Order: sequence, then structure tokens, then C-alpha cells
Amino acid sequence: MSIRKLPILGLMVLAAACGGGGEAEQVATTTDTSVQSGMPTVTTTPSATPAAPTAGAPVTPDAGGQVHEVRMVTTQNGASGQFEPAQLTVKKGDVIRWVMADAQAVHNVSFSQGQGNPAGFTPPADSPMYTQQGQSYELKVDWNTGTYHYVCVPHAMMGMTGTVTVQ
Repeated sequence: MSIRKLPILGLMVLAAACGGGGEAEQVATTTDTSVQSGMPTVTTTPSATPAAPTAGAPVTPDAGGQVHEVRMVTTQNGASGQFEPAQLTVKKGDVIRWVMADAQAVHNVSFSQGQGNPAGFTPPADSPMYTQQGQSYELKVDWNTGTYHYVCVPHAMMGMTGTVTVQ
């Protein structure tokens, strides 16, 4: 093998390792049960020992509970974003659904990076990084009364933060 072929071989190995950006990123269902490209709907039920995120059917609230929707909106031409609404009041057993409002920037939901959460709170796993409009992350609230803080990791320093108050 000549030395000139090594860079080409290296690029081929790199492309194979990365998966070439193909179908692997597009195997998902969303909360409206329609198939879209992008990351899967992730459901997490926080508890004393957090459950691992799983892809699949939408999370349902407890009897009498509600589903609250928060939009992840890109601002400043992709340089930042905001959660709409940024403050949310829920009850134990409710479900929160964060939905990508656009495909202009990458967003996620992270309680582990939120500052000022109650002592003893075990945050759920961070959501994946979302890039496509309509992708969503759902979480069933199983927390004690209090105020919980979350951020979008890529935009936390630009103020993309939110709070959930559990009554």
C-alpha cells in the first residue's frame, strides 16, 4: 500500500465509524406517533433512583393529570433560545412535553445542569440534543413539592433556562 492511499483509507475509516450520517439518527417515533427524522421521543420517570430514558410511546399523566407543553424556540438567528413558557406550575403525576419549535439550532433539556434544585433531588437523564422541528422530550413529574430548574445546555450561558414548580 502506498503512502498516498493512507489519508484516503483514514477518511473511509472515519466515515464508517461515524455511520456516514445515515439512518441511525432517523429511527424514532414522536409523541404524536408520526414518524419523523431525528431523535426519538425520550420518556423518563424520575424517582429516588432515576430510570434510564427509553424511547417509545408517549408518557401518560396520572388520572386527573395534565400534559403541559413547553416549546424550545430559537432566538437571535440561532445564537440563543428560550423555553416558552419559561416558568411552569404542575402537579405530581402531570407530564411535561418539551417540543422543538423550529430547526434553526440545537436544543435539549437538562435538570442536571440546572442551578438551585432542592436538596436530595436526583435529576432525570438529560434529553438528547434535538435538531428537527417537532421532536419532543416527555417527562412524568414524580417529584416532591418545590421548584426545579433546568437549562438548554448549548444555550444556558445565553439565558435559556426554565423552572418547574410542583404544587
